[in-house]
Amino acid sequence: MEDYLLLEIPAFKPDYKRWKKYGYKNPTERDNLKDVLEKSTGGYCMYCFSRVRVDEKSYANLEHAIEKSNSDKLIECVPNIGLSCSVCNQTFKRIGERKRKLRKNVIAEYEKHSRCSLECHKQCTVACKALRELQKNYSKLPDAEILLQPMGIKGSDSNNMLLLQYNVMNMEFEPATNTYTYSDSELRFIKAHIKRFRLNDSKYRSRQLFDFIRNVIDNNGKIPMYEYNNWMVKLFCEKLSGKSQEEILKICKSIFIITFPKM
Repeated sequence: MEDYLLLEIPAFKPDYKRWKKYGYKNPTERDNLKDVLEKSTGGYCMYCFSRVRVDEKSYANLEHAIEKSNSDKLIECVPNIGLSCSVCNQTFKRIGERKRKLRKNVIAEYEKHSRCSLECHKQCTVACKALRELQKNYSKLPDAEILLQPMGIKGSDSNNMLLLQYNVMNMEFEPATNTYTYSDSELRFIKAHIKRFRLNDSKYRSRQLFDFIRNVIDNNGKIPMYEYNNWMVKLFCEKLSGKSQEEILKICKSIFIITFPKM
């Protein structure tokens, strides 16, 4: 498949600064955390990739990957906190939350070996071994097929990162099989994540890339300069970088003809 027809979605990697304090409850630390997470995503939700900042106003939520209700230590655990839109955080992520309650012995083991301290808020921006082990146990729970952010998840069979890619011709998200080889169970895990966040559902799926391609055609191959409301548009623009206006027009026309009936 041509490289511009398949968008590889990279893992989010926040650039935490040693001299800054990050946290959840303290207002200053909370603002610092939101800022670094937003920069790592380019201002998009880590789950649905929609823009979370509009006209300089942020509509982002700090989202605990493993729900903080499992342990007080998770409340201020920076590597366990991602950035999402309110719909992904307050609606889709919460589906089946009661089923994802970790067992007491699992929590006790985590709290025993975790580098975090409830008495003294320790700056920690890298997932410790205890947190990674907790994540593995969490992902085995019913209804926990979630590509947690920003830590990311490795498949238990392949040991590859479980990632998404975007198929431009189908205008759909799918497992990143162009980059990695996954087992059947890992593929089911990724597809369950896609279904949970309604990424391909007709009611919720983004039309931003389709509309962008149509705008490019209307402008005879010239890329319109505006703030993209979905990360897939930005990734697609990066794929077109270096191509001539004629090449861009040809690419967009061929995509539009095939995708128009689907949108």
